[in-house]
Amino acid sequence: MKKKLLASMVFLGVGLRILPAQAAEPEACQMVRIGDAGWSDSAVINGVATNLLTGLGYKNKITMVTLAVAYLSLENHQLDVFLSDWEPSGASFIDPYLKRGKVERINKNLVDAHYSLAVPDYVGKEGLKKFEDIAGWAEKLNNTIYGIESGNDGNKIILNIIKNDDFGLGKFHLNESSEQGMLSQVGRAISAHKPIVFLAWEPHPMNMNFHLTYLTGAEKQFGASAEVDTVVSSGYVEKCPNIGHMLKQLTLSVPSESEMMKTVSDSHTKPENVTKDWMKTHPDAVAKWLEGVTTVDGKPGLPAVQAYLGQ
Repeated sequence: MKKKLLASMVFLGVGLRILPAQAAEPEACQMVRIGDAGWSDSAVINGVATNLLTGLGYKNKITMVTLAVAYLSLENHQLDVFLSDWEPSGASFIDPYLKRGKVERINKNLVDAHYSLAVPDYVGKEGLKKFEDIAGWAEKLNNTIYGIESGNDGNKIILNIIKNDDFGLGKFHLNESSEQGMLSQVGRAISAHKPIVFLAWEPHPMNMNFHLTYLTGAEKQFGASAEVDTVVSSGYVEKCPNIGHMLKQLTLSVPSESEMMKTVSDSHTKPENVTKDWMKTHPDAVAKWLEGVTTVDGKPGLPAVQAYLGQ
C-alpha cells in the first residue's frame, strides 16, 4: 500500500511539475518579430500589440520594412507578424505569397477605412470632386499628383492610372516622397490656398488637420472602401496558438486609431506610450482582445496586462 501511495505521489508530483511547461508558450514563440511599414497607422497598431505582448510577458522586436520586404521576410520566417496589409490596394504585393501559401491573413484589424486621392475641400467646392475632373485641372495642378514612398501600393495604383491614361491622366506625373514629405507639401499648398491632388487615407491625423474631399470614381482602381489585415508567416498560428488567438481578436476602429495617431503626431510622444495611455482608459477593448489569452507562462492574460497598465 505504501509503495502504491508513494508511486501515486511521485506520479502526481511529476504531473504537477510538467503542467506549467505544457501550458507555457513554446520558447520559439516568446520573441515576436513584427514588421513596421513606417506609416502613422502602423506605429499605432504596433504600439498596441507591443503593450499587450509586454504585459503578457513576451518580448517583441519591431523592424522597419517596405511592403515588398515585409512579405519576403514573412516567407523566410525572419518576421512573424505584419499588421499593415491595406486592402484592396496592397493586393499586388501580397497575392503571390498567399498563392504560394507562404503567408496567411488571420484577421481584419481595421475596417471602414479610406484610401484614395484627395484634395483640399476648397478645391472640391470649386468642382474637383471626381477622378474624371482631374484632367481639367491639369494646368493648375502642374500635371502633378503627390504620393508617398517609392514602391508603395498607392503609388503603384497611381502610376498604373497614368500609364493606362485612365481618366485622361496620361500626361500627369507622380511626385514620390515620404509620408511626412507629402503632407508638408499639402500643408504648404493649403496655406497658400492652392490646388493639390495627393494620396490620402483614413485613419490618419491629416483628416483632422486638414479639411479634405476624397475623390470618387476610381473604385475599380482603389476599391470602394479599405480595410487593414493582420498577416502572419505560414504556420505561425499553429506554432504559437496563444499569440495567434490574441492577434485574431486585435481590432481598432477608425475613430480610435485616428485619436491615437493624432496624439502621437501632436505630442511627439512614442506610440508605445500613447497607446498604453489609451488602453488604460479603454478597459473593455483590452478585455475583448484578451479573451481566452494567457501569459507567456500560461496564466490568465487579462489580470497580467491590467497590472502592467497600472489598473
